[in-house]
Amino acid sequence: MTLVPRLPRPLTRDANSLRDDRLFIVACDDTFAPRQYFNFFRLARVQIHVVPTTDGTSAASHLLDRLLRFDHEPDDELWMLLDTDHCAQGTHLAGFVDALREARRQGVNVALSKPSFELWLLLHHVEETALGVLPAAKDVEAALRAKLGEYNKTNLKREHYPLASIGEARIRAERLDATVGGGEIPSGNTTRVYKLLRAIFG
Repeated sequence: MTLVPRLPRPLTRDANSLRDDRLFIVACDDTFAPRQYFNFFRLARVQIHVVPTTDGTSAASHLLDRLLRFDHEPDDELWMLLDTDHCAQGTHLAGFVDALREARRQGVNVALSKPSFELWLLLHHVEETALGVLPAAKDVEAALRAKLGEYNKTNLKREHYPLASIGEARIRAERLDATVGGGEIPSGNTTRVYKLLRAIFG
């Protein structure tokens, strides 16, 4: 890991905050969509701080490094949201596997999506059995546009992902994941963001 100084603990407190607020620090290989999605949440006694990729260094090892640099406490939950669209194939695979191994060693949780985080967003609107063939992130984004009439990852709409739809998305994602082989690196399309949502909502 880098010797760059730690970043300050991102938990914000005000007069109405409780000392036992739960903090989830989530590093992602995307710049826009996950941060906007989790910013839609307004949950009592839970704070979600998303660490996006803003400098192009989206490899899993860079995400892990940024995540571990935050000054966190033992009861904070550390998560990485990773897409397999490019990183889990070819010459990138060995580094990807190494980063997953180091994340486990550091107690960091991982939520993989194949091919991309947008698959989680799509499951807010369609059954897992109706996804069809979506080999790449661009195909998932096209499916979102077809379903919603629009999709711009730099400008997500809160009304497209209401809290009431999360439960159904979780159920669909869990059912989908149960059908996919490959273990830690899935062999077929899936999204394990449901694991993070399960940790947040219980």
